[in-house]
Formats: sequence, C-alpha cells, structure tokens
Amino acid sequence: MANSYAGLADHYDLIMTSGYYDYDAYAEDLLSRIGEHRDLLELGVGTGLVCERLLEREPPGLQITGIDHTESMLARARTRLGGRVRLIEQDIVDAAPPHGFDVAYSVGGIWYCVHDQGRTWLGSHLVDEAENVKGLENLAAALRPGGVLLLAVQEAHRPYRRPLSNGLVYAQDVQTDGDGRFTKDYLVMRENTVVARQRLGYRLYPEKQADQLLEACGFRLEPDGANGLFRQYLRV
Repeated sequence: MANSYAGLADHYDLIMTSGYYDYDAYAEDLLSRIGEHRDLLELGVGTGLVCERLLEREPPGLQITGIDHTESMLARARTRLGGRVRLIEQDIVDAAPPHGFDVAYSVGGIWYCVHDQGRTWLGSHLVDEAENVKGLENLAAALRPGGVLLLAVQEAHRPYRRPLSNGLVYAQDVQTDGDGRFTKDYLVMRENTVVARQRLGYRLYPEKQADQLLEACGFRLEPDGANGLFRQYLRV
C-alpha cells in the first residue's frame, strides 16, 4: 500500500480539525451503532482523532485497536492516546490484523463512502483491484462472523482552499485519472510558499460494483445500513 500521509503528518491535525471532518458527529453515530459491542478495530487510525472522541464519551469496557501503515502518524496517535488504545503499524494488504473483532470502522481511512449528486460510491486508498480484494479479505478474517463493518460517508473530493491558523492556508487539487481512479494533492502554504505537500491516489467504485466487491469478500449491506453518517455491512 503506497499511499501515506507522512508528508502531512506535522499539519494533519490542524487540517482535519478545521472543518474537514466533524469528528464529534462521527463518534456519536459510531457509538449509537455499536450497541453492546466493545472490541473495535479502526482502519487507518492516523493520529487517533476518532479514538480520542470515542474515549471522551467514556463507554464502559470499550477496547479499540487501531492500525495504520504510516509511522509518523502513529507516533502522534501514541502521544494523544497513551496506552488507552492498542496501536499497530500494519499494511492490511500484507496481513490480516488480529482476529475476533466485533466491529471495524473507517472514518476517511482505508475505505470510505461518498454520496454525491444522488449517487453512492465506495472510496479506497488502494488503487489496485487485487489490493482491494486482498485487503477486504484480510479484514473479513479479522472480524468475527456477524461482526459489523462501518464505513463513514463523506462528501466528494473537490478542489478548494481555506485558511488555517497561524497564517497557513490549506489547498487541495483533484485530478481524474480515469477508470474510477483519481489523484489528490494536499498542500499547506504560508503566503505563496508550500510548507507541506502530499499526493495520494484513490479509487472509486460505483455502488453496485462496490457492493458486489464487498459481498465477494464476505460482507453484506445491512437493511437500512446506508442511512446516517456510516454505511453499515455485516460480516457473513
């Protein structure tokens, strides 16, 4: 898995908490969906922002494991979370995470969903078809039968820019590569000088193709699972 946020690690929290995601809303929706489940796996834990919001709500007995393949992001997660979350540096394409989880979730992590102009897409940081299959199969192995997969729904990637604090400006540019693939440039600038840059590749699957891919790898969309801030699948 080549995609990495290493180039943005120093500015990631500032970007993401300046309106990029509403982490409190995602945390509330997550807790409403997991019910009595307590053994959670976060896919693409990053700097631990989602974990932090979940733990702030003090659900009794919650156990979270977070995987990410970018060490500079995990270093910030360790500082933020201390020993409250098990953090593992891992590429899900190479190996399955530890087994037996009740719930796996992703908020802009390895996989996510997009609602745009009345259509739904599965977004992936894995551009290659074979990597998506292998990664989802490894995820299925990590979840117990009957476990839940929750993929956050977000807006489509589009070019824009906005001010951050300390005189910084965040900008992103999106270039379509064809066949559902696109490239996204993340930029942090001070005046006209770029202080951080990251280029990532993504893949989008149309809804029908996405559900077929997930079903082939062991996941079925739950009834009413497409409502709210997450698209919800069952590990069959």
